[in-house]
Amino acid sequence: MFPYSAQPFSSIAKANLAAFLSVSGRFASGVQQLTELNIQTVKTVIDESNSLLRAGEEASPGDVLGWQSIMLAQLPQKAASYGRHFLSIITSTEADIVSDVRSQYERTGSDVKNALDSAAQEVQSAAETQGAIISDVTDTMAGAAEENTNVILDASGDLARKTFDAGAQATDIAEAATARAKSAAKR
Repeated sequence: MFPYSAQPFSSIAKANLAAFLSVSGRFASGVQQLTELNIQTVKTVIDESNSLLRAGEEASPGDVLGWQSIMLAQLPQKAASYGRHFLSIITSTEADIVSDVRSQYERTGSDVKNALDSAAQEVQSAAETQGAIISDVTDTMAGAAEENTNVILDASGDLARKTFDAGAQATDIAEAATARAKSAAKR
């Protein structure tokens, strides 16, 4: 098990979802602006075509050709204006999305760093605690081993003394018996 909480990571997931929804909203707004631009362009083209048709009933063929040439002359300017407006919408939408994503990752990055730092500190603390426990157990075992050794050595010393005393006593008894046997033999 990990010694740290999953709470920072769940808040990061929530933040990522919020960022996704924000980016999706900005993208939808850009698509809406492009749709409005296209609708306005189509309306303008239809209005100009209708005005040309209405004027065509009252105008002479030369007038219609003049209007068409004027409209064809304006076409590159209108196409360039449409292109600039189109690119402006795309660029601003892209900048908004990139800015939003960048700020979200900057916030999330610091949250992840803080969560990892906290987890590292908790792991280090747990390791130090376990190290202290192991050190205490080792000290306790060394003390118990020393006590056992002292008890064994004391018992061995007592046994050796008793054995030596018993041997000395047996020697005294044997010497006394030998001395008695010598004195009985001399008699």
